Amino acid sequence: MTVPHQRRPGDGPVGPYAFVFWNDDLDDDVVLTQLREIADAGFVGVTLSARVGLSRRVGYLTDEFLRLVRVAVDECARLGLAVMLYDEASYPSGSANGAVVARDPAFAARCLVPVTRDVEVPVGAPGDEPADAGYWRPALGRDLDVRLLAVVARPVDDAGGVVGDDAVLLPARAPGLVRLDLPPGSWRVTAVFDAASGGTIRGAHAEQDDGSALAPPAADLLSPDAVAAFLELTHDAYAAALGEHLGTTVVAMFTDEPFLLGRGHRRLARPYTPGLEAEVAARLDDGSGVEVAEVLRRLPELWDGDGTRPGGTDPDATGFVRDWDDAVRARLHRVYYDAQAAWCAAHGLALTGHPAEPDDLATAARLHWPGQDTVWRWVLPRASGGDGTALEGPESTAPKVAASAARARGGVPAVTEVLGAYGWRLSLDEARWLLDWYLSRGVTTPVLHAFFSSVRGGRAFESEPDLGRWNSWWPHLPPFVGYVRRIAELLDAAPPVWPVGLLSRPDTAPSGPVVRALLEAQVDFGYVDRDEGAHAGYAVLLDADDGVPDVPALKERLRAAGAPVVDAEPAAPDLRAVVLGGPPDDRPAGYVVFHEGEEPVRTWLRLPSVPDDACWWDPFTDTRHPVERDDHGRVLLDLERRRTLALVPSAGHPVPPAGAASGRRVEVTGWRGTVERVLGDPDTVVEDPSAVVPAQVELGDWTRVPALRRLSGSVRYTAEVDVPDGADAARLDLGVVGEAATVRVDGGVVGHAMSAPYVVDLGVLAPGTRTLDVLVSNSAANYYEGDRRPSGLLGPVTLTW
Repeated sequence: MTVPHQRRPGDGPVGPYAFVFWNDDLDDDVVLTQLREIADAGFVGVTLSARVGLSRRVGYLTDEFLRLVRVAVDECARLGLAVMLYDEASYPSGSANGAVVARDPAFAARCLVPVTRDVEVPVGAPGDEPADAGYWRPALGRDLDVRLLAVVARPVDDAGGVVGDDAVLLPARAPGLVRLDLPPGSWRVTAVFDAASGGTIRGAHAEQDDGSALAPPAADLLSPDAVAAFLELTHDAYAAALGEHLGTTVVAMFTDEPFLLGRGHRRLARPYTPGLEAEVAARLDDGSGVEVAEVLRRLPELWDGDGTRPGGTDPDATGFVRDWDDAVRARLHRVYYDAQAAWCAAHGLALTGHPAEPDDLATAARLHWPGQDTVWRWVLPRASGGDGTALEGPESTAPKVAASAARARGGVPAVTEVLGAYGWRLSLDEARWLLDWYLSRGVTTPVLHAFFSSVRGGRAFESEPDLGRWNSWWPHLPPFVGYVRRIAELLDAAPPVWPVGLLSRPDTAPSGPVVRALLEAQVDFGYVDRDEGAHAGYAVLLDADDGVPDVPALKERLRAAGAPVVDAEPAAPDLRAVVLGGPPDDRPAGYVVFHEGEEPVRTWLRLPSVPDDACWWDPFTDTRHPVERDDHGRVLLDLERRRTLALVPSAGHPVPPAGAASGRRVEVTGWRGTVERVLGDPDTVVEDPSAVVPAQVELGDWTRVPALRRLSGSVRYTAEVDVPDGADAARLDLGVVGEAATVRVDGGVVGHAMSAPYVVDLGVLAPGTRTLDVLVSNSAANYYEGDRRPSGLLGPVTLTW
């Protein structure tokens, strides 16, 4: 087969991709219908993924599965959708749904595990034979597939601590006996075994999930032979099935948080593969000749700390443990990521996805399109109880880690998997905040998690929510997707200027006070791997270990270096100001201002330059508005919560003058609502047989109507209003909405409102009787979770001009 080379690994459309879950018994119609819906919603691409719940009839990597993949990719080519291929059955990646270990049991993920015994060696009488503690046969249960790698004795001091410098490596004798030939005193003897980790992955089929005896075994991602088997079983199968689509319609392979030990691994396991001790010895060798025996002697130190991550490494480690973890990471990069990257490059694809840890800058950098993810409500706006999560903790670094690694690779797309497992209670308000959180930090290619093929049975509660047809606010997703796409394309066309480089350890990007001080003062930054030494492009380098910088003094340093500086007067810590890069050595192309807080912001922006024909562009409504400046050249910014504005050249687009509102206000009454869309079976949603679904739904919370208390879906409300002459700059304030609304006037869509304040600009209204139409969709949690979240058009609704 001829391998196409139409696309370089760094090429590909930016903007929102839909993460598609194939999680049931699929056929062509199901696959094609879902893809067409996704294309109609405005996505630039899809990530196709086998997921828990896929039927055994379809199977994973079977002829039928690969046939359906071909059907899907053919249709994506017709629809103009780019495709990322997910490289595993569910996750974590690297095991081909257990087929790697099925090919050779030696390919199973391996680990080091300690077995410890405390020993007292008595002091003998003068002239007696030297005392010892006899023999010990250490064992790791009845596991036959283990190898005793080392037995190390360390003295125990009076305080109960071990003295590592005096450790003794004890030889093992057949049949696994160790003679405890030690000087008198207290000793802690540790036997270190090389064993299968026992870890698994979440498989493709319902009976292969976590905790099941049929969960697929995790493969050894540090073994070149195991990784080669993985590539043959998965990537080569896709190449054979898709042929000319690789490098054209198919733009990337998505690898998902490869996890060295697998899920549910042995207690105290640390990642290992045979021969790793020799690599550690080479890393420790400073020219004096470090022997492998010295590495084995120090192995018990791996368990002296208590801060290990799920993957088995310790981000706070120092000394030998740090050297061991660095060797593990280096081997993972070389054996797993580089092999994948080479395969992708040879087939005209980008390697993308994300590592297991959110602040792992060095691993993200191995991807052609670096990525990260944020799931399980780890990061939230303050309105949802997330105060601090946007700026502090490892998860808070994820967007900047992905974007910084992408910047270091030369401006390739930065990817994020976002919204996953946030639950059916996820609101569009939260989703907007989360996407803005990523976009404002430089991510240009968000993969929205997820679009389920099915919610049959328990599928509705597997990493929910579905963002597609099985969600009540699906009718309102297209304008949301359009907004994300416009921002992503803007950031890609004019990459943000980051004047500050924040030095980072390869595996632990800093967060907290330093990051907060920079972002809240509108000083943008990128993470810089302190071990790489490539720091070009930053006006100032900061080290988080030096503490919180003097921000006013820092801004003066930046100005002196010719870097663009943004000031908000008065200060506005909830703003995230992004400076758009212009041509080399030129002034900024514009600015994007995101609102990360909960209260409206009114401030004056002092900017390094403003285009003569500048306007405010609202990327959500795709409308333009004039710019107001004061005598000092500052620009006025009025920004509501969950709003974004870009200060950009008008570029020939008409900019209507600011309308002068007359101050007229009228409450719109007489609303009549009809149920238009229902999740689930309408008969089962009405649990009380005596409850009657009203012919018309009135203004107010529809959950108060007995027949509608569990209704998740959409209600269309209509009302008439008499509009006099001169109704310019009209605005419709919907009051309280649960939770998304689309507004029409006389049948034409005029705007969307998905978060408070629910206000839609109507522009100029012609005089006479106008028909207002508001489609309102509530939270899917009412149906799936039994919630009673306020639903419908609660009002009061007022029209002003």
